[in-house]
Amino acid sequence: MFTTESSIAFAGNENSTTNSTNVFGNYENSTTVSTEAGSSRSNYYVIDQSVMDIFKKILVCGIIPPMSAFGIVGNILALLILIRRKPINSTTVVLIAIAIADLAFIATTIVNVVSLLIRIYYPENAKEVTMKIIIPFSVYLSPLPGRISNWLVALVSLERLIAVTRPFKVKQICTKKLMIVLSIVLPLSVAILTSPKLWLYEVKDVTLPDGNVTKIIALGFIGRQKQLFEVYYLVSETLLRFVPMGVIIVSNAVIICVTCIQAKWRRHKQNYVIGKPSTDERQITKTLLTITCIFIVCLLPSTISRLMVLFDANSTYYKYSSNVPSLLNFIGLLTETTNSSINFVIYVTMNSAYRRQLYLICGKRFKTKAISNTVFNSVAGSATSVHKGQNSHINLSTTDLSTVESSGDIHM
Repeated sequence: MFTTESSIAFAGNENSTTNSTNVFGNYENSTTVSTEAGSSRSNYYVIDQSVMDIFKKILVCGIIPPMSAFGIVGNILALLILIRRKPINSTTVVLIAIAIADLAFIATTIVNVVSLLIRIYYPENAKEVTMKIIIPFSVYLSPLPGRISNWLVALVSLERLIAVTRPFKVKQICTKKLMIVLSIVLPLSVAILTSPKLWLYEVKDVTLPDGNVTKIIALGFIGRQKQLFEVYYLVSETLLRFVPMGVIIVSNAVIICVTCIQAKWRRHKQNYVIGKPSTDERQITKTLLTITCIFIVCLLPSTISRLMVLFDANSTYYKYSSNVPSLLNFIGLLTETTNSSINFVIYVTMNSAYRRQLYLICGKRFKTKAISNTVFNSVAGSATSVHKGQNSHINLSTTDLSTVESSGDIHM
């Protein structure tokens, strides 16, 4: 999944922040940044620039492209598995929304990777590409899927929390209709809340001393209101990142504690059946717990970067005091792209119901044939051991294969 605007950390100017600038760096209508004191510039490069450049090239040329391709295929398969599994319950509705958000995140990441590759290998075309994609893509559309994913994962964590702590009321509280409404309202709310960034920058025509006209990226109406935007930045970061992360962490902590207490209690009450969660329910809880825990870990690098900007008096939303936050954003891009790509793997490895759906999609004929051969050999072997030397005729049409297939433990 994954899942934040660290995908716009592809900055040419390391002084730019990934939360409010475009993939090609920070372009202002003043020369404040470019005329910093020499001592300040030397303090900026905490990490050697050559190391940053090498890491950036390895990331965008060798790691992100194949990972993105895997993520696209995995999320499409995840969508097919989730949609085909009937009935579609409240949990499945949110998981479908998360898979769509992950697909959107990977798509925007691919665009950013292509943009940086053009900047590295075709610098003569970099400026033209910058002007075309900064508004609305770089400042608005690119970070949007990650912001949406944050709240969708928080939503599924709350749903699991209710399912674990109030198992008899979960169907009345977390209805399918409610989850559909929330899966639509949350993305729309995030889109509206982040819309002021559309006016953060603007493209202007500037006449050079030689009479030629060129285009520059300058601070827009919102960007020029420095104090106002700093307040907005703090509020948006709190609502769209820190609050959902807090909800996820608290929910998971409670789920783990309650699950451990329930498991311990059931060991002492082995004959007590009422209220015991089904195998499918336990698998769903473990699967979603794994997804949300991985989500938190993958979100940490870019979250630490945001906190550094917020608590560093010398950093602002458009300028860092060192390149450490930039490095954390690149690491965050890697971890969040990984997170957006591996949910499918978690589904099919930890949940037999999802694994069965994958078999039905990809290997139904082969699986049925394999099961038939297994049953035939088993029955034939038994018959041979009883009637040695006799030809046994076995009618497989009377063999019930449903019990074999429904177990979900057949591995090809």
